[in-house]
Amino acid sequence: MSNGSGIKAIDIMTGEVVISRLDMSAAEVARLMNTFRIGGLPVIEHGKVIGMVTERDIMMKVVAANLQPSEIKTSQIMTSPPKVIATADEDMNSIASKMAKFDVTRIPVVDNENNLVGIVTNRDVLKNSRELIDVLIEQAKVKAETREDHTAFGKCEVCGESTHLVFRRNQFVCDTCSKSSFAKWFRRN
Repeated sequence: MSNGSGIKAIDIMTGEVVISRLDMSAAEVARLMNTFRIGGLPVIEHGKVIGMVTERDIMMKVVAANLQPSEIKTSQIMTSPPKVIATADEDMNSIASKMAKFDVTRIPVVDNENNLVGIVTNRDVLKNSRELIDVLIEQAKVKAETREDHTAFGKCEVCGESTHLVFRRNQFVCDTCSKSSFAKWFRRN
């Protein structure tokens, strides 16, 4: 798989974005999030992205602090500047990497002057990343084949010893039998 997916932010982003202004209350922002079933909003001033406000911001900075949501403004709880932004021509793989690196589920997409042009969410990336999903599934299969975690306690299906067991080649076996059966299998193939 190459570094680029060939899919750009502009191809997968939502262009009509629900936004917050600095003077909106946390209660107003929460109502917008609830109405549109979204977990965060870009905060916009004069068309420019100046921050992000998320459900987590409201939970941590308002609810957990026992503050009145109608009295707290977005400007008091937003993350500013946003942890991360994307450009319209940025590759989807780059956006996915940014989401993982910065632990975010949505990234505002801006033009050269930092004006909001859209938003990309983790769902947008997932819907458009069949190739990435296939690679992740293959990696998970390889890890599962090489992992030797104990999965049960009971009698080994090869030697009958009662001990911790691993599941190898469709049977529960002890560590000793697992290693010896692997060695036998390896010599045969």
